[in-house]
Amino acid sequence: MADDWARMEVQGLDELDRKLGELENQLAGKALFGALNYALTPTVKDAKLRAAKAIEPHIMTKKGGGKVEVQPGLLASAIRKRRLPKSEHTGEFAQGAVMGIYIGKGTKQKEYPNYWHFVEYGTVNMPATPFIRPAFGNNVELMISRFSEKLNENIDKYSE
Repeated sequence: MADDWARMEVQGLDELDRKLGELENQLAGKALFGALNYALTPTVKDAKLRAAKAIEPHIMTKKGGGKVEVQPGLLASAIRKRRLPKSEHTGEFAQGAVMGIYIGKGTKQKEYPNYWHFVEYGTVNMPATPFIRPAFGNNVELMISRFSEKLNENIDKYSE
C-alpha cells in the first residue's frame, strides 16, 4: 500500500515534449523549474508539519565531534526544496529538470540536523516517525496536478 504512489501512469508526455521543444532551452528550463517549485510547495509544508519537534532544547553532536545545543523546531526549519544542478543529474534524470526535498541547515538556528534520518527511519532503540515519506505519499496527486497546471501556464506565458 505504501508504494502505490510509485505505480502511476503519466499521459500527454509526447505533447508536453513537443510544446517544450518549441520553447528556447532557457525558457523551457525556466518553465519546468517554475512548475516543479510550485508542485513541491505543499509537500514541503506537509513534511514540516509532520517533522518531530523536541519538547525542550537538547545537545546534538556535530560532525567532527563538537556539541551544540539545539532548539526545538530545528528539523522542520531545515526542510526545503532544492534544485539539483546538472552536474548531479544521473540515470533517467541525466537530461531534464530535477528538484527535490532535502534537509539542510535550519533557518533560525544555522545547524544541520544530522539526526533526521534516525527520526524518519528509526533505529533499534527508537521507532520511526516518518515525515518526508508520508508527506510525499499523501501529496502525489496534488503535486502532479499543480505541476501540470503551472507548466501549462508557463508554456503559454513563454510561448507569447
